[in-house]
Amino acid sequence: MSGPPTHPSGLTTHSHDSTPQPKSAPTKDKVNTSTSCSPSSPSHNDPSPRTSTLNTTPYKTATYGCSPYLASLLVFSAVILTCVIHSSFNHQLDPKGCIMTYMQPTYYRLLAFDETMTRFAGKYNLLLYRDGDYDDDRLRSPLNHVDIGGSNLVTHIRSSEWAVDKSIKVRPTGVPALFIPGNAGSAKQVRSMAKEAARYYYETLPREEGGHAAGSKPIDFFTVNLNEEFSAFHGQLLQDQAHYANEVIAYILSLYADNDNRDTTLPRPTSVLIIGHSMGGIVARSIFTTDNYIQGSVHAILTVATPHMIPPIALDDKISAAYDRIEEFWMHGFHTPHSPLANVSLVSIMGGNLDITVNSDSGNIHHLVPQSHGFSVFTSSIPHAWVGTDHLSILWCNQVAMAIGKALVDIVDARRADQVKPLGERMKIFRRRFLTGAEEHGSPSEQTLSSSDFEHTFMATDTAWAFPPATYNAQSTTPHLFILALPQSSDSPGAFTLLTDHTLGQNSRLDVLLCKDLASASSSSHRPHALSCRSDKLTFVPIPASTESSTMPLFTGEYYTAREFRFTQRQARELVGYPFLVVLDRGRQYGEPGFLLAEISKETAHKEVIETTTLGLLRNGLKRGKFAESPSLVSTISLPNMDSSLLAYNLKVSRAGCQGQKFAPMMRQSSWAMHEDKYSVNIADKKSGVDINFHGDLPYFDKIQLGGNNGVELRFWMDPTCPEPLSLTLEVDKYGSLGKVVIRYRMVVLVFTFLVILLTLRAQIQSWSRTGHFVPFGEALSSLIQSTFWQFSVLLGAISMLQHLIPRTAVDIGNEAISSSQGSPLAGSSKSTETGSGPWWRHSAQWFGDALLGDNDAFFWFLAPLFFQVAVGIVAFVWILLNSIVRTVAFLTKRVAGGDFSNTIRAITLTVMSGLVISVVPYQFAFTAIVLWLIWINARALNRAHQQPASITSSSSLETTKVWNRFHFIMSILVMFFFLLPFCVPALMVWIRNFAIGWFKSFGSDHRVDYVLPFLVFVEGLSHEFSVDIGSYKRFSRVSVLMLDAMVGYLIVFGVRYSWQIFFLTRLWTSWLLLLRFVESGPAKVLERVLLSQFGRPPHRKQD
Repeated sequence: MSGPPTHPSGLTTHSHDSTPQPKSAPTKDKVNTSTSCSPSSPSHNDPSPRTSTLNTTPYKTATYGCSPYLASLLVFSAVILTCVIHSSFNHQLDPKGCIMTYMQPTYYRLLAFDETMTRFAGKYNLLLYRDGDYDDDRLRSPLNHVDIGGSNLVTHIRSSEWAVDKSIKVRPTGVPALFIPGNAGSAKQVRSMAKEAARYYYETLPREEGGHAAGSKPIDFFTVNLNEEFSAFHGQLLQDQAHYANEVIAYILSLYADNDNRDTTLPRPTSVLIIGHSMGGIVARSIFTTDNYIQGSVHAILTVATPHMIPPIALDDKISAAYDRIEEFWMHGFHTPHSPLANVSLVSIMGGNLDITVNSDSGNIHHLVPQSHGFSVFTSSIPHAWVGTDHLSILWCNQVAMAIGKALVDIVDARRADQVKPLGERMKIFRRRFLTGAEEHGSPSEQTLSSSDFEHTFMATDTAWAFPPATYNAQSTTPHLFILALPQSSDSPGAFTLLTDHTLGQNSRLDVLLCKDLASASSSSHRPHALSCRSDKLTFVPIPASTESSTMPLFTGEYYTAREFRFTQRQARELVGYPFLVVLDRGRQYGEPGFLLAEISKETAHKEVIETTTLGLLRNGLKRGKFAESPSLVSTISLPNMDSSLLAYNLKVSRAGCQGQKFAPMMRQSSWAMHEDKYSVNIADKKSGVDINFHGDLPYFDKIQLGGNNGVELRFWMDPTCPEPLSLTLEVDKYGSLGKVVIRYRMVVLVFTFLVILLTLRAQIQSWSRTGHFVPFGEALSSLIQSTFWQFSVLLGAISMLQHLIPRTAVDIGNEAISSSQGSPLAGSSKSTETGSGPWWRHSAQWFGDALLGDNDAFFWFLAPLFFQVAVGIVAFVWILLNSIVRTVAFLTKRVAGGDFSNTIRAITLTVMSGLVISVVPYQFAFTAIVLWLIWINARALNRAHQQPASITSSSSLETTKVWNRFHFIMSILVMFFFLLPFCVPALMVWIRNFAIGWFKSFGSDHRVDYVLPFLVFVEGLSHEFSVDIGSYKRFSRVSVLMLDAMVGYLIVFGVRYSWQIFFLTRLWTSWLLLLRFVESGPAKVLERVLLSQFGRPPHRKQD
C-alpha cells in the first residue's frame, strides 16, 4: 500500500471522508482536555497510536502538539541559550579595575530657562553643576552674589539639588560645557568628569611646568535633566532632545553675553563643549541637523559608550530614520573648509566587552569622520587608565574620568570666541590624552656635558644594556654618565628601544639625553670628551608596570598602585645626527629600586608574521616553543587573518629559569579596526592564561581598517638580560566565544522566531485549504521540525556560504593622508548609504552580502542555521506558555456567559478605540490591548469548543469541526501577534514614562490609527465568531501563502537590519485577511454576481 500523501506545506495528511458517517447508537463523547505536553489524539475514542506524521483529521482538543522532536529541540534551545548567556556574563571579560570618584556635588536648576524659554518646560530641566571642593568661591559669582543659605530665591529641592528663581541672573565665568545623558540616564552622571576637570585645573595644573597656560579657564558644566527618558526606543525623542539641546545652548551662551564678572579682555563665548553619554552622543551629533541650530555653536564633541553606527535595538522605524538622517549629514559634512563640520572634532570612547548594553563595535566613527577630525578609542587603550568599563562605570570610573577631565581642560582657549584651541592643536591634545600619552621631557635648549666633570662609563653596543649595571656602586651619590654609541647609517634597519620605571627629567634621578660630540658631531667611533646634549628628542609613552605581584594594569593584588613604566622606540635612522645616548645618573640613595633597559636591534629580527586561517586556529591553535629566538626587550607577533570579533582566544605563556628579572613579561594586544589596545601584565605561567578578544567590523558595513593593517598584533616586553625565551600556546576559547554573539546578533532571535511563525502558519493555511481542518500550531510545529525546518536551515547555511564568495570591500583609513578638503573620505563605507552609478551586478552583490547575518568569515556559515533551530525552540516555549495561559483563563471563565453584541455596539467600540488612539493613547498601547483581548477571545473560543460533541459520528460534526478550526486559527494568530509586542513595548514604555511625569504631549507618529486599525478590526471580528471562511482560502489560498512567502524572503534579506518592518508587513497581511472577509460578505457576493452576469459568466457557487 502507498503511504499517506504529503502536501507542499510539509504536513503529512491522511485521506478521510469529510462527510460524517453516523453510528447505529450515537453517544455523547467527552472532550480531551489533557494538559500534558504530548500529542493528543484527534478524538479520545481513537485507540490507534500516534505516529510521527501529522494526522489532519479534526482536532477536537487544545493540544500542545508536543513530540519527541519538539521536546528535544526545546531542550537543545534552552541549553544553547543558557550557555550563551552564561558565557556572555562570565567569560572573556576585561578585568574590572575601576576605582570610585568622590565629590561634593551641587546642582542648580535654572528656572529662568525651564519655565519661560523652551517649549519643553515641565518635561526637561537645565542644571548647573558646582563642586563643593573647588567651586565654593565661585558659588556666589554665578548666582549674582545671592546668599544661598538664606535667600528664598534659591530653594532646596532634594539632596544636593537647588532651584534658582527666574528673577536671578546667573553669571558664570568659565568656559561652557554641556552634558547630555543617554537612554534612561541621569543629569547627575556629569559629576565625575566635572570633579576631575576641576581637580586638574585647580590642583594639578599649577604644579606642572608652565602652570595655567594663556587662555586657560575652568569649565562651567551644565547638564540637562531629560527625566531618564528611553531615547534608544523612540526616534522622535532623539529629535526632541536635539531641539531642546539647541535651545539650551542658545540660553547658555546668552548667560555670557552680558556678564560683569567675566574678563573684559576675553571674547564672549560663541560655542559650547558637548559631552554625550550613550544615546546622548547621538543627540549631540543630531544637534547640527535641527532647524534651530546656531551656526558655529558647537566645535568639540566627546561621546562615551555611544552606538554611532547602528541603534542598539532596531524596533522603531523612527530610530532607523534618525540614524540615516544623521549619518547622511555627517558623511557630507567635511567636504570643504566651509562645510558645516569643517571645524568640528568628534572623539568616541567605548568601554569594551564589559559593556553589554551597547555593542562597542558600533562606536566606530572612522567610517564617518576623517582622522584629522576625530577617532574612536577604547578605555583599555587610554593612557594611565588601561581598564575596561561597562555602560555606566565609564562615567564614574576615576581613571577614565581623569583622562576626560584633563582633555577637556587642555583644549580650552578662552582667548578665542569658540573657546577651544584650533582643530589641529585640539586633535593633538586628544591623541596625547586618549591614544599615546606621549611625554616630552626636558627643554629644547642644549646642555654641554664634559666627561672630565663626571664619572662616566662607555657601554658596549652589541648587547642590551641594563641599568644599574653589575659594577654599580649602590652607595654612591656622585653623578655618573653612562654613554652608549648609536648607529649613524641613514639606511640602518635597526631600532632603538628603552624601558624604565624611573621618572625622567631635570628634576629626577635619571635623565636620558641624545648627544653630539662637540669635536666631531657625526662620529661615534671614538670616546668623546665634550658632548652637546638635548633631552627633548626622545618622546616616552607610559605603559603599565609589570611585576611578579601584578594582577592587572596598575594593580597589585586588589590594591591600586598606579605604578607605570616609560617606554620609547625609535628607528635607528631617526637618530642620525646624534651618535651617543647618555644616561645621566644624578645620584641615588642606598638600596633605591629601579631599572632602565636599552637595546639596539634589527627591527625585523624580533617580528614574526603568521598567516593562518580561522579554521586553522580552531583546529590546531598556534604554538611557539621559543619566542623570540634571541633575547630581546620587545618582540612582536602579527596575525593579519585573526580579525573576527566573534571568536575569543586564550594564550598560555611560560618562561622557565629566570631569576631576579627586572620586570615580569607583559603583553599588549592591538587590533586595527579601532584604537583598541589591551595590556596584560605578569603573563608568564598564569594558570588561566591570558584572554584575547577584540572588536572589529560590524555586519552590513564594509570592513574598516586603520593604516592598512589587518588582524591582531601581540607585542611582548621581556627582560633581555634573561636568555630564556617565551613558550606560547594560543587556542580558540570555544565556550568564551559563545557569548560574543549575544550583543552582536541580539535582533536575530526576534527575526528568526518570526520566520518560524510564518513558515508554520503557511503550512497550516495550506493544510486548511486542502482538507478543511486547521492543524493546531503545536502539531504543525512538531511536524515541520522533521522536514521543512531542517530544509530551511540548510538553505540558510547555503546563503551564508555564498555570501562569503562575494568580494569584501575594505575601507582603508590611511594615516593623515585623508583630509577634510578631499571630501568625506569614507563615504560609502556604510553599505546602507552607498549610492551612485555602477554595474547592476555590483549592487546586487551588495544587497546579497547584506542579507541574513551579513558577510562573515565562511567558517561561520553554521550560525544562521543554529540561530534558526534555537528560534524554533523559543517559539515552542512561547506556544506552550500561551496555550497554558489560554487554558487557565478558559477554566476561570467557563461559567461566564458571553454573547455577540449588536452591529451598533461593535461600531461604537471601534469608533471609541480609534478615537482614543488618535487623541490619547499611542497605537502601541492599542495593539498591546489587542493581544490581551486575543487571549480572552481564545479562552471563550475554547470554552465554546468544549461544549461541542467530540465524536465525528455526531450529526453536528461539521459545526464541531468549524468551532475547533476557529479556535486553532485564533491561537495561531495569538502566537503571531504576541511576537509583535517587542515592536510596541518600547514606545509604550516611553508613553508611560511621559505620563508618569505629567507630560501629556505625545508624538504624532504614535497616533497613526491606520497602523493599528487593521489589527483592531480583524480581532474585533474574531470576537464575534468570525474567521475567514474555508471557501475563501480555497479560492485565495495561493495568494495568502504567496504573501507569507514574500514576508519570509524579505526577512531573510533585510529582516535582521530592518526588523521593525515585521510589524508593518504583518499589518499588510492582516489587511489581506480583512479583504477576504469582505469578499465573503453579503454585499460583496451581490456585487460579484452583478459583475459576473455583466460579463456573461455564471455566478460562483460555493461547494463545501
